[in-house]
Amino acid sequence: MSTDTRSGAESPEDAFAAQPFLREQLGLNGTRERSPGEKRQAPRLPVDIRSSLEAVRPEHGRFHGAKFSLGYFPAHDVFASDADKFGYLTKAKVRAASRLPLDDATRDLLSQLGNLMANSGRETAADSATPSGYTYVGQFVDHDITLDVSSALDSPAIVDATIINNMRSPMLDLDSVYGKGPAVDAFLYAAPAPGEPASAFRMLLGTNLPSGLGGAGGAAGGGGMVAHTDFDVPRTSALTAIIGDPRNNENLIVSQLHHAMLRFHNAIVGQLIASGFTGDIFVEAKRQATLHYQWAVVHDFLPRICGQAAVDDALANVKAKPNSRFQMPVEFSVAAYRFGHSMIRDEYWLNFELRNKPMSDVFAFIHEPHLPVRSNWVVDFNAFFETGFAVPVFNSARKIDSVLASALEDLDGSGTNALMSILATRNLLRGLVLGLPSGQATAAALGVPVLTTAQLTDGLPADELAVLQQQNGLLLEKTPLWYYVLREAMVTSGGEHLGPLGAKIVADTFVTLLRRDALSMLNVSFIPTLGSAPGAFTFADLVRVADVIGA
Repeated sequence: MSTDTRSGAESPEDAFAAQPFLREQLGLNGTRERSPGEKRQAPRLPVDIRSSLEAVRPEHGRFHGAKFSLGYFPAHDVFASDADKFGYLTKAKVRAASRLPLDDATRDLLSQLGNLMANSGRETAADSATPSGYTYVGQFVDHDITLDVSSALDSPAIVDATIINNMRSPMLDLDSVYGKGPAVDAFLYAAPAPGEPASAFRMLLGTNLPSGLGGAGGAAGGGGMVAHTDFDVPRTSALTAIIGDPRNNENLIVSQLHHAMLRFHNAIVGQLIASGFTGDIFVEAKRQATLHYQWAVVHDFLPRICGQAAVDDALANVKAKPNSRFQMPVEFSVAAYRFGHSMIRDEYWLNFELRNKPMSDVFAFIHEPHLPVRSNWVVDFNAFFETGFAVPVFNSARKIDSVLASALEDLDGSGTNALMSILATRNLLRGLVLGLPSGQATAAALGVPVLTTAQLTDGLPADELAVLQQQNGLLLEKTPLWYYVLREAMVTSGGEHLGPLGAKIVADTFVTLLRRDALSMLNVSFIPTLGSAPGAFTFADLVRVADVIGA
């Protein structure tokens, strides 16, 4: 995997370069001190941050894609010389030659394309063979490795990704679950029970609103459901989720998956106590949970998303030294890894009582007045992973293609199609502002076969083709990387998994993250012991060990 992580002359050392308003607010521009009693004129908050602050109010609780001032974060995480940053896979000359012009005409063109991608009634392809649980595994993993709070959609000039801080550790280390551990983030943890070893720290669990039977029935089906009392993430008295990353509370399914991860750790703690383990139980439980999670990502999630060949190729050929410097490539975070947005369904079978619930409910039941999570809304993960327990309707993910679920058209529930409410348009404009190379140029640079125009447009409806043909076919010549990856998946694999370029970017990036981590499954001796089959472990095993699928 070729990378360009050098900081050139175009990369300002000032960490606030991506947020110039903050320099002014903090008085870093050499402005004079005020006279006594003189009113200070603070710069107006940028539109992205103003919109984000409104979206994270309790009635919305929408942290995904939110933009915040870097002044909200510890100074070390922003200014340190080793602070994690974003970067590029491709060389500057490749990007300069192939990126779309950053002007109003291109913004309008991308907005047209984004609107079409989310148009209602276009989801005509059959579901994929991938269980829907992996859509939300993908979201959970994303929140474990990336957080961009700085890039601005309305920037008048290209924003260099290398000046943008990544506010999550670029490792599969479950810091979104563990935070900084019980020594610092004690609010995430439950103290050991009386008589237990002093190191037996469990993850704190939440309670449920009493609303009737819900969750998994296991072998008994609907007759096995119970009125759950502790199947939510912990919350403050104001009902704010007490978790390592608030984005894992943005919808019911990912929140319940985060809850399953908490129970996964706790189950391992219980096993260690029962076995008479004499070492530090928290350290060992975290080690086992993290390594099993990494194994499931590499051997269960990635093969379903990338195809086994791409994963095998990455494991054989991607090299990176432990603890080496790294910049999270935006070709991955802003383009290829956003494949999951096309896998989201309009409706989900959540449990035996909640059948075919629209996506709007999945979002609505994660903020007031439905918090803590209602007991009858506890998710039955037998309908999301292949656990062996039968359910009337199994949720298969939608195929990876350029058509998004119409439920995503209005993200904030306002009923409007404002720019910040259309996910597809946001994705396309972010790639534009960050100066991403075209899909064609990226494929050529990474040694992957380039789609022909005929392949790229195969089977497209007339209105979408018409947008691609505008401005003398600009989007066919310099196809936005995210859109290209989605089309490539449908053209080359029928939408069952990513195509050659998307799969290479995703698989190579994950293997790089693991090789850089001295404690990862690729750098220590590890064979999973918690799976239902010897030497194997899947996310279906994880929810089984977490005891969230019934008996």
